[in-house]
Amino acid sequence: MRIFDQTIQLLERTLDLRSARQRVIASNLANEETPGYRASELNFMDQLRSAHQGRLPVVLAATQPRHFGLHGPQGVQAIAGKLNEVPAGDLPLDANSVNLELEMAKLSDNAMQYNTAATILAKKFHGLLNVIREGR
Repeated sequence: MRIFDQTIQLLERTLDLRSARQRVIASNLANEETPGYRASELNFMDQLRSAHQGRLPVVLAATQPRHFGLHGPQGVQAIAGKLNEVPAGDLPLDANSVNLELEMAKLSDNAMQYNTAATILAKKFHGLLNVIREGR
């Protein structure tokens, strides 16, 4: 029996990835005036959707004692974001690709998504706490 189901694991990983995305967006905003700076984007939603639908990354199993050990992230923890450069249309003279309005919109959306996942996770833990208290 597992106390923490896959939903809790997915929410935990979502919070980690949203936090990382927040750092990338903050870096873009901090470098808005830096000549030649190229804005970056952390993409991970496709992998999260796949994990939610039960299509996790392949996990290896050692069936013989002489097999090499398993290394690296397993299961939900294997979900990682991909850092890409944001495509820029017409660049200004300083060749900086940061769009302030777009980055602020991303920042707001990401914060809202993070808070939603944190609230759902808190409610899951509250439900577990209720089960524990009622078991006295």
